[in-house]
Amino acid sequence: MRPRTRRIAIVCQPWDYVAPDSGNSIVIIAYQLARCLASDWHVTIYGRGKSGQKGQEIVSETIEFRHIRTRHSRHAKIEALLGVLARYRKRRFNYMQSIWYHFFYAVRVALSIRASKCDVVLVQNFLQFASLIKLFNPSVTICLSMHCEWLTQFATAASERRLRGVDLVIGCSDYITDRIKSRFPMIAARCHTVHYGIDIDRFCPASVSTNGPAHLLFVGRLSPEKGVHLLIRAFKILATSRPALHLDLVGGAYTQPYLYLAPDPNDRVMASLERYYGNRLTEMVRRQFVLRGKAYLYDLRREAAGDERIVFHGPVRQTKTIDFYRRAMVLVYPSVWNEPAGLPTFESQACGLPVVSTHSGGIPEYVEDGRTGILVARGDAEELALAIGQLIDNPARAASMGKAGRQRVVERFTWEASARRLADLIESVTSGSSPRR
Repeated sequence: MRPRTRRIAIVCQPWDYVAPDSGNSIVIIAYQLARCLASDWHVTIYGRGKSGQKGQEIVSETIEFRHIRTRHSRHAKIEALLGVLARYRKRRFNYMQSIWYHFFYAVRVALSIRASKCDVVLVQNFLQFASLIKLFNPSVTICLSMHCEWLTQFATAASERRLRGVDLVIGCSDYITDRIKSRFPMIAARCHTVHYGIDIDRFCPASVSTNGPAHLLFVGRLSPEKGVHLLIRAFKILATSRPALHLDLVGGAYTQPYLYLAPDPNDRVMASLERYYGNRLTEMVRRQFVLRGKAYLYDLRREAAGDERIVFHGPVRQTKTIDFYRRAMVLVYPSVWNEPAGLPTFESQACGLPVVSTHSGGIPEYVEDGRTGILVARGDAEELALAIGQLIDNPARAASMGKAGRQRVVERFTWEASARRLADLIESVTSGSSPRR
């Protein structure tokens, strides 16, 4: 008798529309892991459904999407209002870690998982979802995958209780994993890192080099913590003596809600972002509740006003970003917050592009300073401009870094390697053995 194929569910965030060609980083990660796991597992990816969309989408014999209807707009309004209050009162609120946060999304996913008889569930970012799923599926192996610092930023007494029911906690970088271990030492042995990967066959250098104006490139959401305002200032410093220089900004206008950002008041660089959320109550309401994502976009357009060399391309599907990587001379990723990982930093390296980024979070794990790129201090436009200028003015060095970046990605950061690491960790939990380092 043929053994039953093991089933794994990957639960995306309640606002993530799931599709194979999604441009959302969490969905990209879920789908690429599913693609690599599908030879041994049946993989179901859960996420938000659009109006009129079927509840189930079969991608292949062993991969499917399940679309869950949610009232995300209602939660988004509550988040915006609480963000205003958090900014005004200068304190954090743990609403997003409440059991009532997208409660019905989590319950519907939990019931679907029970009906599907899944063996393993991988929950993205939300500990309370993992707890609810475990409640409805007591025999399932629960893995919590963290792509941000929310688990430690918004830790409560309930967090410790919920974590006891989690079999495996995965960080996208050692930076994230180590912070979780430090904050929750009682589950440190269950915490491991699975670095992101890249499709090295799709993301690869152009077969023919292109000659033309030098292009700087940013890929990611246009949100204050990404530091795009600093990039525009750095560009203006550089462009004064380099009239042929261009800047391509690829990404949608989505301001990370203040409630999620939770800036540390002791971090002066992060504190500088507060002005983008408003300094007076009326301004806070206007920027965070009325304009929301558009407020920061308006700020950026004012910074770029009058310079046609700065182009806002808007959101672009992940597969289309390859053309931008291949045309650019440098990827600039000027994160002001402690970036958990930064998917574009190694997409670009896979395409043979050097990176200028910051000493933040997990970035140094993906970009080797001085070899595959240059890392600078967070929040310093002049230092950013200096680093970019070093590569623009020395094409041989830029090419050498790009080549080294491609080699490093091929050797260390493929989706196949990420999936093997994840599968080993799951196997160690289900078999009771110690995971391989």
